[in-house]
Amino acid sequence: MKNMSNLSIKNLKLNLIWPYLVIVVIAFVYALPQLNVRGIYVGADSSFHFNRAFEAMSRLKYLNFHNSQISLYGFNASGRIINALYGPGLGYFFGVVLLLTKSWLKFQLVTNFILTVGTISLSYWLFNKYSRQSVISLVFAIVLSLTSYWSISYWYLSSGGMSWGMMFLPLVIDAGIQMYINKNNPVNPLRLGIIMAVILESHMLSFVFSVGILIVFFTAAMIVSHNRVVLFKKSIFSAIISIGLTLGYWADYLIIIRSQSILSPFVNLNPRNLSSNLYQGLSFWLLIFSIVLIIALSGKLLSWQWLLFIMGLGFLIVASGPEILLDHWNSISFLRTVQFPMRFTLPGVYLLSFFVVTMLAQLLNQLSFKRSYTTAVSVGVILLASVTIKNVFLNYTSSNQQFWENGNYLESKFSIPNSNQKIDVQKKIQSRNREFEKSITVMNFEAPDYLPGSGSVYYGDKNYKIVNQNIISPVSRFNKHINKKGNLVVTWSQRNSHVINVPVVIYRQSLITFNGRKIIPESTENGVLKVMGHSGSNKVEVSIKVPLVVHIAKLGPIIVILTMLKIVVCKRGKR
Repeated sequence: MKNMSNLSIKNLKLNLIWPYLVIVVIAFVYALPQLNVRGIYVGADSSFHFNRAFEAMSRLKYLNFHNSQISLYGFNASGRIINALYGPGLGYFFGVVLLLTKSWLKFQLVTNFILTVGTISLSYWLFNKYSRQSVISLVFAIVLSLTSYWSISYWYLSSGGMSWGMMFLPLVIDAGIQMYINKNNPVNPLRLGIIMAVILESHMLSFVFSVGILIVFFTAAMIVSHNRVVLFKKSIFSAIISIGLTLGYWADYLIIIRSQSILSPFVNLNPRNLSSNLYQGLSFWLLIFSIVLIIALSGKLLSWQWLLFIMGLGFLIVASGPEILLDHWNSISFLRTVQFPMRFTLPGVYLLSFFVVTMLAQLLNQLSFKRSYTTAVSVGVILLASVTIKNVFLNYTSSNQQFWENGNYLESKFSIPNSNQKIDVQKKIQSRNREFEKSITVMNFEAPDYLPGSGSVYYGDKNYKIVNQNIISPVSRFNKHINKKGNLVVTWSQRNSHVINVPVVIYRQSLITFNGRKIIPESTENGVLKVMGHSGSNKVEVSIKVPLVVHIAKLGPIIVILTMLKIVVCKRGKR
């Protein structure tokens, strides 16, 4: 009996872990193109996230957290405010990985692996929790993650940060459903607060999408619930926890954004060109599956399943760029900031994939020979997706080969203006150990995101050219280093006295010392520092004034964590 008991426990453990073992194998397989070619994925946002990672890595390496809002090491050591406003938690996660790997190749291998395992695992966990069909849940999690460009491929091929925020969407969907179906404990405030804080620290748009999904579930739950007071109180408590854990971010954001005009990302004049097609790929098959299953199980849909279907369809309709919406796309501030309709695709396919899995589970539970039907459905789904999965894998190989074969492509992605730098771009990016830190010299980020300024930004306009003209191109004329105080120091020489633009960006909070004397700084309309340079050597020291309220806000996460630990300990003590 004891042996049989041990055997059943082992079988139970195997049944629980085998899907995750498959997921790990998939992550290793998808690392093969890079391991074989030893190329580096370079895409539209590579320079942005590489600079964010380098900035965070350097601060960790040198234990310099002074002037934490501005860029002292990355982004051409320009003093631009970026990491503080764009997913600071994710930026420091990248910094830790880069500090440990000291190689852009290894950095990508590690982050790609973590994202692949995390994305597929969390999708599988959500699907299986509500369907109890492990095979179908795993198949749909794999297909969703490997065929939708806006899932892991967006990070692999374009270094898009949205993939990291969307990785946690299954946890948000689960929290929303619990609001609706769990009458006694509709919200776990601690869990939901942490989830939303992690998403905000990863990617702002993912946070906005997550809040929107939760609002729909919360509103529906408030309508049908008989325990509205508990739902409302616990939701507010989770919001307080989330805000408390990210209080430093909110303080930085509000102080900087509210005290001056900051340029938004560039306006996409042709949103139609970057919209999804409802009648192609994963979106099409999910819609077909959904309609067939709704008909097959007419009258047996649960109300929360209708919510999944309606929200998923709504996201996909917006992603497809309907004419009535495109005509006003750039007139609506939120949509103008989102830029691309395609960014609505992934929440839509997540919600519809989950809907299809739960509906399939209901259908299979009504049929005999369930294992046979499950196998047939799973094989069919894999066959439908196999060509796309194969092409994605080949695209990864092609992208790695392009790193070695197309120097012009690399130069365009890193905005390299100097012909001497162009010769060494691949070598510098591939450098390791002592030479590794020099790689940042060929990783320029030219978009004017978060620069001071007013008006809209259009690709190639004067606002878009300011970084290349005033920060990247003049780099050879100036020397930059970080002093013992942790301030950015810029030195240069000039033959005679005249006004000169120094390649650093200043904000209203910036403190400037020029040739040993504190000055009230002047700048161009986009925040580039202007001084009257003296004949001979000149020196500028840049730091930033952090209000007391921001310093206090930085303690918010510590206070929240200590409070939560105290509550947990007290509850366990009572038990």
